[in-house]
Amino acid sequence: MGDERPELEQPEDHAGTVRNALSHNIAAGTLAQIGYMVTRFFIPPFVLAHVTLEAYGLWSAAFILVAYIGISTMGLSGVYVKYIAEFSARREFDKANALISTGLCVSVPFCSIVFAAVWWFWPRVVDWLHIAPALRADAKEVVLLVVAVFLGSISLSVFHDALIGVQRSALVNGIWVVSYLVETVLIFGLVAAGRGIRGLAEAFLIRTLVDILLSLVVSLRTLPWLRFGPRYCSREALRTLLAFGGVVQLQSLLAVSLNSIERVLAGALVGIQGTGLLEISEKLPNMGVALPMGFLSSLIPAASYLHGGLSGTPEQRESVIKLYLKGARYMNIVTGSICALFALMPGALLGVWIGKHYEGAAYLMVIFTLANQSNLLTGPGTSILRGIGRPLEEFRYNIPNVILLLLAVPLSYLIQGKWTVAGIGTAVAGSTILAALFFVNHANRLLGISTFRYVKSVLLPGFVPYLLAALVAWPAGLAATNLGRWQAAGCIAALLAVYGIVLLIVIARFVLETGERLWFQAVLQSKLGQFLPGSKRA
Repeated sequence: MGDERPELEQPEDHAGTVRNALSHNIAAGTLAQIGYMVTRFFIPPFVLAHVTLEAYGLWSAAFILVAYIGISTMGLSGVYVKYIAEFSARREFDKANALISTGLCVSVPFCSIVFAAVWWFWPRVVDWLHIAPALRADAKEVVLLVVAVFLGSISLSVFHDALIGVQRSALVNGIWVVSYLVETVLIFGLVAAGRGIRGLAEAFLIRTLVDILLSLVVSLRTLPWLRFGPRYCSREALRTLLAFGGVVQLQSLLAVSLNSIERVLAGALVGIQGTGLLEISEKLPNMGVALPMGFLSSLIPAASYLHGGLSGTPEQRESVIKLYLKGARYMNIVTGSICALFALMPGALLGVWIGKHYEGAAYLMVIFTLANQSNLLTGPGTSILRGIGRPLEEFRYNIPNVILLLLAVPLSYLIQGKWTVAGIGTAVAGSTILAALFFVNHANRLLGISTFRYVKSVLLPGFVPYLLAALVAWPAGLAATNLGRWQAAGCIAALLAVYGIVLLIVIARFVLETGERLWFQAVLQSKLGQFLPGSKRA
């Protein structure tokens, strides 16, 4: 490839660029997340009908392992998104190419070494995961394949992250939709054919290959300035990767540890069946927060773009605060709308979803739902602060969480007299909630936002759905108790449809302000107009 780069005009309205990109990216991300939630909703009951709870626990344990392994390169993604967004805002494309090339030259050989180490120490990995002898043959193929795929995806994620950095998250979401739809079809086909959890791993491999190849092709076609190769590497880019990436790396270690600690402890102290029970209990709550999590992928590059384009101007602080409050407000409304159902009708939903009863699953679902919503409240703060170059502030959430865990987990054993999945889950969820409240208060102080303003703008709107969900929880419970599984599913689906319609009316009429309603209407008309030209107003 040549060295020529196209001359591009410097945009004057950085805030306008971010606003337009956010509306487009969040809309696309929301649709992609809805599709993902639908596919993930049907996979667990189907898989559990073909494999044992212990085998399903092994699949969960494999991803715990790869999450810890992936920490070795996870800091790279944060560096790519932040600095490519800043370089894009300043039109410093030579620096962006140097960062991309240096990251590839460092991560590809390093990930290869990490995989070789896992393969060499496999006997110790088996002992660490507490895998039963009957599952060890499947475990070796599944875990090593998942580790290889995961490391490959991280080392080659630069093209995916570059698109996010230049505010093209909508394209990334389109690629994601294609890849997870391919995976879903393969899962149903391979598991039904008797491949079990090996089929899950093989579907994951194909999905990742599709994602990597499409990201590469789209990046080359979308980013005219993109160049990569060893000759573009630089010491300055390496220093950036090691400096900012090192901080993100440590935060990733803490984040992965906190996000999986309950399954790690359950597997070690109760058994791999405990890991499987937690996987079932957390699946719906995790799916529920996946939708608003799509906001965060847009907030980080947006904050970085503002930081790069408006640094040192009076407009910077005002734009960042507005981005933070609006992001937190909309995320909490969406999160509350979904989590209210999981918190108030867990037994009914689990009954029609899984079709089997697992002792303690409903209770665990409630506490992890509340913990997930609390954890999500920290997302806008950590994203904005990381985007404006203050990643160290995230330790104000992770460190208190670790301290609380060190106190709460042993306390659960003292109270119950033994290790239980419910006790471990309660300790982890309670620690998350308290640490989240501490960090939100800290982030608000840094940004100069009063408690009253935050409660009114962000917290209260997120609790409105709980009031409406309480009205459908009782009839849903009756249906699940007195009707067959499919009859109850139909009844609950009808109740959820009523809940959704009433909730939309209440939020639009009583929660959203006039300016917000007009903005959402404009975005909706714009998106509908792309598919239904007659819907656009003249």
